Amino acid sequence: MKSLKRVLAGLSAAAALVVVTPGPAQAVEGDGEPVRRELKVLTWNICGENLVLRGSAPGYCPHRPDVEGKAKKVAELAATHGADVIMLQEVCGYQGDVNAMAVRKAPREPVGTSPFPGLNSKSHMAYLQQQLPGWTFAHAPGLRSTDKESYCRNSTSPGYGEIGGERGVLIAVKGALQDVRRIETLPGDPAGNSQQAVCGRLTGWPDLLCTAHLSASSNSDQAKQVAELRKQLGGDSWAPDLVIGGDLNGSLTDPDLAGLTGALDACETDEHTAQTWAPTASAPSTWSLDHFFTNKPNAGTRWLGSSCEVDHTALDRTHNLAGTEPDGWSDHAPVIATLRQAPVPGALVPGDMTGDGNPDLVAVDSDGALRLYPGRGDGSIATPPQKIGTGGWTGASVAHRGDWNGDGREDLLARVGSELRVYPNVGAGFLGSPVRIASGLPWNATVAGVGDLTLDGVPDAVVSNSGKLYRYNGKRSTGPAVEAPAEIGSGGWGVMDISGAGDADRDGLPDLLARQRSGTDEGKVWLYPGRAGGGFGARTQYGYGYTTDIRPLMAGAADADGNGIADMWTTTADGTGRLLFYKGATNGSGHPVDGSAEEVGATSWHTAIKSIS
Repeated sequence: MKSLKRVLAGLSAAAALVVVTPGPAQAVEGDGEPVRRELKVLTWNICGENLVLRGSAPGYCPHRPDVEGKAKKVAELAATHGADVIMLQEVCGYQGDVNAMAVRKAPREPVGTSPFPGLNSKSHMAYLQQQLPGWTFAHAPGLRSTDKESYCRNSTSPGYGEIGGERGVLIAVKGALQDVRRIETLPGDPAGNSQQAVCGRLTGWPDLLCTAHLSASSNSDQAKQVAELRKQLGGDSWAPDLVIGGDLNGSLTDPDLAGLTGALDACETDEHTAQTWAPTASAPSTWSLDHFFTNKPNAGTRWLGSSCEVDHTALDRTHNLAGTEPDGWSDHAPVIATLRQAPVPGALVPGDMTGDGNPDLVAVDSDGALRLYPGRGDGSIATPPQKIGTGGWTGASVAHRGDWNGDGREDLLARVGSELRVYPNVGAGFLGSPVRIASGLPWNATVAGVGDLTLDGVPDAVVSNSGKLYRYNGKRSTGPAVEAPAEIGSGGWGVMDISGAGDADRDGLPDLLARQRSGTDEGKVWLYPGRAGGGFGARTQYGYGYTTDIRPLMAGAADADGNGIADMWTTTADGTGRLLFYKGATNGSGHPVDGSAEEVGATSWHTAIKSIS
């Protein structure tokens, strides 16, 4: 399977990486709204450059000269339906920057001039940028053999006005757009046709969002386009984190769309999405041509509700007769759908190594062996433990969160010596041969498995190293791999014991627990909430009194008792040591806290166990 590049460097200022220091009264950037659990997407072919006159056969694009009016209609629909993502086809736009405020002032550019700054500023895209401040846009041009030179940038025919830019597809997101890709779906076409798709990611949402416009005149071209999209977006099979929407010029039963309909989950409308009433016809013709697809989950669907919504108020349903006025803005209707966020594969239950749905405890013992204590679902653990590592683990920093190799199991992450390694879970928590993903770490660097902090579909690692905190972005490859570390904590982390908390505050992002070993706040446990963009927000106090002399070891337990709140395990220093489970709770401000404790291990935890995770 070909990899999809996860690009987190180069984000806009709105999505800049957050740098945190575990000190008092810390100012934290980017502590904004938590990530969404649902996404509202809207797709619409606005027939922006159809040159057929009213009353002519075969069809007609209403209000074509009113470029600004169409942009306003798109913005109105986005507001009405609460859209987070807009996908448009047959839209006039451009690649690159433009001064959209110069819409009515830019001079006419000669045909053939490139770029077209004056005409770009008169495009649908430029007007839409005015209507939707705070949104980010990407456009991809295309050319069909049926296109005329006057499309978009040379629209000087009487009654058509002047439209800037080039015909193509556009994606707009409410927020920051990253990882933009333009895909030619008809490479090397002998007729010179070009039909690009455009894709990108909305910061804080894991799926790659793509819009495409498939050929209307050639069924063989449609099949080629679907095959090329799959080739570029996964390879032999579709990538696991996709949303594809657009005018696909076919129904869900169209055999030329089988590459989509057979492998992906369609949001069925059960209604027509396009209509033409030719001037010589006694009744309109209707089709279902506009669709949304996403990956099929193991069970059910990611689409909310039983069908997509079609907004026929924006569709022209009138008889195409000269001298009459249309009652809509396009011969297509917008399609709107709501998508659930998909969990990261293999991490449906953070902390679950055995695959039974309960978080488990991993420990290094005094002999350097690695033990796995299966969780029972109530905070207690099963004994005796499974020995999943026979020796050599003394001094290692061990964590487990996330499926690093894509096989549906949670793997083990560890700093062993100077190397950061992934040990694949080969089943029931037993480990395969390690894969080195980073090197050059000091012997005392500690690692926390947080899961997918950046929401790009791949687990990430958080490492405390030389008093600073770093995030290693996981990247999809032929095996476990990470990008170069990004500093997300500027200092003070040398006195912290860090551990993955799971999603403690239930906002869709994994969080971090940190126990302070010394200083003014010695013994306090802090919760750092995850934030979109891959950093952490302002900390809150999860617990206090956890000094190392009375609670030698601690570890986040994810949600070990299934009540929806993050829990914690600690050891005690009395006798030979007990294991305590702290049942997570919330305080009066709604923040997660440690809650009440119960004994789940009677003896030997202080003398026989050297670390837990």
